[in-house]
Amino acid sequence: MEAINMRICVLAACLLMASQATGYTMTDLCKQWSGNGFIGNPSSCRAWGYCKNQEVVSWGTCAGDLVFNAQTGSCASPNTTACSTSAVKTCATVKSPMYVANPLNCTEYGYCDGTGQISYGDCGTGGVFSASSRSCVWGPACPQDSICRFMLSNIYVGDPNQCGNYINCIDGYGTSAKCSSSSNPYYNRVTGLCQSTNPCTGEDSNSGNSGQFTVGQTSTTACATTAFNAAPKITVDGKSVTYKYVSDGATCYGYYYCAAGGATGYWNQCPTGTQFNADAGKCVSPASFVCTQNRCGNVNNPFMAVKGCTSYTICSSGLTGNCPTASPFYDEVNNICTTTKPDYAICE
Repeated sequence: MEAINMRICVLAACLLMASQATGYTMTDLCKQWSGNGFIGNPSSCRAWGYCKNQEVVSWGTCAGDLVFNAQTGSCASPNTTACSTSAVKTCATVKSPMYVANPLNCTEYGYCDGTGQISYGDCGTGGVFSASSRSCVWGPACPQDSICRFMLSNIYVGDPNQCGNYINCIDGYGTSAKCSSSSNPYYNRVTGLCQSTNPCTGEDSNSGNSGQFTVGQTSTTACATTAFNAAPKITVDGKSVTYKYVSDGATCYGYYYCAAGGATGYWNQCPTGTQFNADAGKCVSPASFVCTQNRCGNVNNPFMAVKGCTSYTICSSGLTGNCPTASPFYDEVNNICTTTKPDYAICE
């Protein structure tokens, strides 16, 4: 590992950000798995759920300070099991130095010094950290950005970012794939089998990729000099880097990695639950800015606010709904109608 630039993360803030960054709920996880068994809870690495018939039927928390190991479906010592939702929490408990993935930023890695402290390093232009090899590898896809880190090892699940594909989860990791049979090319997450007909027809899920783009897809025009120069500069550990991120212009959650103006662009998508703010050059909460494309994409919300928050979009149908007169404002973060206008950018 190269020398790293130190910066200490405030524990409470990092834990909050980690719970927001995962984007998945236990309901989302069970929905993609045809089997029965334990899963990790994306909001807490000490908590677990149990899936049956694609629903969460029970849940709980490990005793004492134990951490839930989703790959084995059991509680384990925090000294030997990494917290899947927080690098800070992992470093707070490990007793020997080690490198860990940063769930909040795949281009970074954390270094646990063995005394409870964490510092961060950056993988550099085009690099992402791979937790399985504990080293920086070429991007743009993030090895940890997978529901497999919350699932049992050696199972098949549906790909929440590409309906009709499957992921074979092995030790917390997995890669999206299509069924190899030409006569049965579609994976059905309900049955766990490949089939001839497309199960995604009429799909009401608004999570992940609509299928318009694929991760790593290239473009020779996205990084045109004009678009590249207009994109905001990116800083890492307070220092400017030469690459930039440019919106795909078609979705709220997609962007291109541009090494320079005129270079080939590589498409990627924000973690589920976030969307790409082109003015900031990063993935943020959808409520913190106004995206003019389909705001239902990549968020796992049944409804999304229309600008002004006096109405909302029903994501499964695209129709517009309204809150009752007594509570006229829609709060998309908490998914409730309220008497007070939420203080979000989308509500202004």
